[in-house]
Amino acid sequence: MQKKLLIPILVVLVLVIVLMVRGCGNKDASQGDKQDETQDVQTDTFDNTNTTGNDVRTELGTMTANESGGVDITVTADGPQTTYTYTDVAPDAWYADAVNYVVSTGVMSGDDTQHLFQPEYGVERSQFAVIMYRFAGGTPTEEDAEFSDLAGDEWYYEYVKWMVGKGLMGGNGGAFNPSDFLSCEQAIIVLYRLAGEPTVSGTLDDYPYAPKVSESGRDAVTWAWNNGLITEKECVWYPTQAISRAQVALLLMRYDALIGRNAA
Repeated sequence: MQKKLLIPILVVLVLVIVLMVRGCGNKDASQGDKQDETQDVQTDTFDNTNTTGNDVRTELGTMTANESGGVDITVTADGPQTTYTYTDVAPDAWYADAVNYVVSTGVMSGDDTQHLFQPEYGVERSQFAVIMYRFAGGTPTEEDAEFSDLAGDEWYYEYVKWMVGKGLMGGNGGAFNPSDFLSCEQAIIVLYRLAGEPTVSGTLDDYPYAPKVSESGRDAVTWAWNNGLITEKECVWYPTQAISRAQVALLLMRYDALIGRNAA
């Protein structure tokens, strides 16, 4: 009788132990995800050696497929040969050439420790300020950017100052909201301003998400759509969705081909 009672008790104990082990595993995985997110936030910030904006490379690197199914980008311009390995960028991905462009020119970078470019990750407003500073050849400015959520000692403050001083970005209700994700429409507006807000020709009649474009962004999106900066061939350019790193890379590559890199 006692043996019969012990069997179900032992079964229950085993189940409890298994659940505890699984619980610890989930906790560790969650912590790992948070660490990865933190690393992504730091991407395109702390590795910034281009403090003047004038030493950005212009020559594209050589991109080859690697054994992991990703790509190796070998850059030889301006110094010793350097190879960047990204396991999350397939050679035939719609954004592969764009990644080669931004990495080769020093405009964007990835996680060289984990060999990830993180193409599907969103781009925060502070990160975009750094990227645009590099892309347009920004230079330090003495003007302050007075926002309620900026103390002036943030790692991205100098880049935000430049963006605001050039009229490329602004705030909302007195705040800059540096950690907010940038939308597709907002990124396009910045590039439209960088281009000098050229006269718009064409319409959004065949743009599938035209009703979702804001009135303030209509000229910019119309300009981008009719000049081929955005198309429906590679991905969805929904105005209000958070723009991905891959989409930013593609926009910058196409802008350079259309207009060339220039400061506002």
